[in-house]
Amino acid sequence: MKIIGLTASPRAAGNTVTLVTKMLEDAASKGAETKQMDLAKLDIKPCKGCNYCKSHEDCVQKDDFAKVISEMKSADGIILGSPVYFFDITAQEKTFVDRLYSCVDAQFKSRIPSGKKIAFIYSQNTPNRAAFEQNLAKYDQVAGMLGFQNVGKFVSVGDVKANPVEIEGAVALEKKLFDTL
Repeated sequence: MKIIGLTASPRAAGNTVTLVTKMLEDAASKGAETKQMDLAKLDIKPCKGCNYCKSHEDCVQKDDFAKVISEMKSADGIILGSPVYFFDITAQEKTFVDRLYSCVDAQFKSRIPSGKKIAFIYSQNTPNRAAFEQNLAKYDQVAGMLGFQNVGKFVSVGDVKANPVEIEGAVALEKKLFDTL
């Protein structure tokens, strides 16, 4: 079983990276093969909207996006994490999400093998966990279009290193993901 964690925080040791790292450590301790990729450090260009991908099997752009998709295709489970900056995911993750358009064909059928499970991790400073729920719900729809089964999301608040309850919440979601694989 393979689980990959994708983070999109410009802060290399920030809350999102901390949570996803803890989740992958827990999965590895139970025998899963794990890999963490930092979308903020990869060269992923914005979608051109050229529709090349609708008549070809991949995106016209040759950058690190192809590596991430290859890892997603080989994984059983995916953890997608982002801080919430000004009501939404980071620009780095949004660029990645926009490029996922190339993973559906002209009939909007996914090119990623079905049966993948996905869990979402969000971190924010706003103390109300549900404050941005309406904005973040669209990523559940993206996952559905790709044929992923969404096992849930966890929204952490504040400094996770100072609050073990936040780490426990993320690891509980990882356990739910692990148990579905």
